[in-house]
Amino acid sequence: MTDDPLEARAIALLQAGDTSASDYLVSKHLRRVIGIAWGIVRNAHDAEDLAQEAFVKAYENIRRFREGEPFGPWIHRIVTNLALDVMKHRGKFHHEELMDTRPAARRDSTELRAETGQIAQRIDAAIESLPEMQRIVARLHLVEQFDHAEIAAMTSISEGTVRSHLSLARKKLREQLSDLYGDGDE
Repeated sequence: MTDDPLEARAIALLQAGDTSASDYLVSKHLRRVIGIAWGIVRNAHDAEDLAQEAFVKAYENIRRFREGEPFGPWIHRIVTNLALDVMKHRGKFHHEELMDTRPAARRDSTELRAETGQIAQRIDAAIESLPEMQRIVARLHLVEQFDHAEIAAMTSISEGTVRSHLSLARKKLREQLSDLYGDGDE
């Protein structure tokens, strides 16, 4: 059940044919929709195109939308499916190699920000190196912070499979980033 009366009103207006109501839904959900798409396709231009395509598809099918349900999970599922379709048609993944850097003995805030950025790049590269479904599930859960049920609905796989992909992804990430965890032991 949606907690947002403005969202419910916008959906009702769209279902009645008033396309001006779409502005509210776009302003509320666009950032997250682009983030989901980017997390899967890893290209800003493609992510924006997929977000636009997801909203168009949602509006074309708005009459199928169940009254009283929140719009977010529905649009998230649409963009996830569109992004997964793009990935099915893509070739090999391109990975960037990152240089290993050693922290300075004494760091000022600029050095600390640079090191934090490098760590973020290493984490991103580690996630990117995972097999496709592990990578997608890891990004949706660890980065976008969707729960298992939401990811299952968005990707059309079972919650158990989501948990399995996430468990395998976490294990591989711990191995790849063991120096960030200390000695790598659990």
